[in-house]
Amino acid sequence: MLKDYYEKFNPQQRYEQLLFRASKGLQSRELNDLQLQMQHQVKGIADVMFKEGDVVAGGAVAVNRAEKVAQVASGKVYLRGAVREIPSASIALTLNDSEVLGVWLTERIVTELDDPALRDPAVGAHNFDEPGAARLQLTGRWGHSADADTEGSAFYPVHRIENGVVLIKQPPPQLDSVSQALARYDREANGGSYLVSGMALSYRGLRDGYQHFSVQEGKAHLQGFEIAFNTARPVTFPYDPEQAQVNEEPKSFVANNNGEMRIDLDFSPISEITQVNATVQRQAQHTRGQIQGGEDLLVDNAVIEVLKVTQGDKTYRQGIDFLFVRNHISWQLGGEEPATGSSYEVLYTFRKQLTVEHDEKGFVLKQQQSANEAIVANSLVTVHYRWLMPRKDLIVLTPSGHIERLKGLSVKEQPIAPSAPNGHLPLAVVTQGFTQVAPEIRNVAIQAVTMADMAQMQSQIADLYQLLAIERLRNDANAQDPASKYGVFVDPFLDDDMRDQGLVQSAAIVNGELQLPMTVSVQALGNNTSPITLPFELEDVLVQDRQTGSMKINPYQAFAPIPAKVTLTPSVDHWTETTQKWSSPITARFTRGSGRVQRIIEEVSVERVGVATRSAEFLRPRDVTFRVEGFGPNEELAALIFDGTDIIEGASV
Repeated sequence: MLKDYYEKFNPQQRYEQLLFRASKGLQSRELNDLQLQMQHQVKGIADVMFKEGDVVAGGAVAVNRAEKVAQVASGKVYLRGAVREIPSASIALTLNDSEVLGVWLTERIVTELDDPALRDPAVGAHNFDEPGAARLQLTGRWGHSADADTEGSAFYPVHRIENGVVLIKQPPPQLDSVSQALARYDREANGGSYLVSGMALSYRGLRDGYQHFSVQEGKAHLQGFEIAFNTARPVTFPYDPEQAQVNEEPKSFVANNNGEMRIDLDFSPISEITQVNATVQRQAQHTRGQIQGGEDLLVDNAVIEVLKVTQGDKTYRQGIDFLFVRNHISWQLGGEEPATGSSYEVLYTFRKQLTVEHDEKGFVLKQQQSANEAIVANSLVTVHYRWLMPRKDLIVLTPSGHIERLKGLSVKEQPIAPSAPNGHLPLAVVTQGFTQVAPEIRNVAIQAVTMADMAQMQSQIADLYQLLAIERLRNDANAQDPASKYGVFVDPFLDDDMRDQGLVQSAAIVNGELQLPMTVSVQALGNNTSPITLPFELEDVLVQDRQTGSMKINPYQAFAPIPAKVTLTPSVDHWTETTQKWSSPITARFTRGSGRVQRIIEEVSVERVGVATRSAEFLRPRDVTFRVEGFGPNEELAALIFDGTDIIEGASV
């Protein structure tokens, strides 16, 4: 502050007014205190309606993910007890984590040295062109919370961006007392947090060590406060399965006709197989040592048993000619032995570590390992491996509007999803099998039930009681008048109940009559580039023929670039699967009578039996054609992104 500036305003003293008295001198401090006192009173009222950083008008944010830039429009923001105008700005982003955009408010004292217009402009007065009061200037600009600003600046957060997605900010004014009362009523009436619409979770794929999901646009209430997503929001979570080690898993080797055995391990999916040990039989050639009655070391370690020792047509006997001790052939018994320095053949079995190529569940093991090695039939094969343990993750919506993942406990089987913390809304349970198949997603958010749905439920309950009464009457009638009497089978043609369920029926039962069936095929309208409507004529409903004046809408002829027009063919995929075995239901929709029996049937029924939504287990592939128009000459198409997926790169138009 200036050295000649004085102010002693203190709100704790509860001074309500400055009472200026006659014959008493006016102090500059009193004028300063008067301003501060009025600002304090106005701020106390404004703080009831607004909070620091509330956007009163404008201030919209648009994120350009390709250039990693956020465009913030000019707007009015409530800061330090006043609504301040902030000009538009372009702010660089990282798009990697949570980022905060807001207003950097800079405070500056301006005197006549900075602005000569502050001198006294009263010509002819004794104080003409003399210095007067200084000015306290507050200027604001949009910026990033990580930006380094000049001394005397303060940052006020306004917008929050999560991985390039702008979180919805609740518009002011939000009177705290009213908002809290409405939130308390909502919690007590509806039980806390619930989903109003949308916000279904879907899986997008695994890329760069991250699982990519998409949260549908929608609206939810958390503890009485609204959170809305105007567009679908992509979210990513690390691909971080926990591994378990299995040692010495035993398998018995039994080869098939092709000399192979498929070994499926007890736990999957397999992350890595560290060892495969098998009992192998080998025919190896050895050289007799130079010492008569000495020992010859076998080529392989971990030899289990020596089966045969031969030299030409001569076969040596174990226990008489030689002994198998300490992985050696010992000729100490004094029996027959090969001549020193000569070669002889040894057939033996030993444990060998094999190299295999595995998939998610196991591997294929060949019996014949080489020309002189083969795995012993019905022998023990042990496997050391690591596998990915399953778990269930809970995806929740936090009170601040974030989408977070709560990792479950990884167990060998039947994992359990964690519970949502207080104040969080569970959206979906993701069953992580960590296989090549996409994880199973079960949306578990509590859906709000509208009054129309409850009225429909009440009507369905009444219909259920009526159907139960009719069924009781039918059962009583069937008991008193069965279809089969005295060995004669009678079918009243009421429905298909008495027909042979094991055969395909070529006739249809409609309205108590047995008749030929009708077949119906539905033809698609095709891929049309424009909407299909019935013939129509335009009629003027509201016409304004008079005018009081005119003005140019765009007097400076400033035009923004015309955005490109993108046409998707088809733009909407209608997919209906119908499984029909009998022809009666289809025929009944088109039959109104025939022959001498004529019926006039008029029935109007509107029922909503139920609504069930689930992710398709197998989604059919569908080709979509993209037509992009509106580019100028030599303009380059950098990327074409469809629902977060980059389709083409570097194409020229």
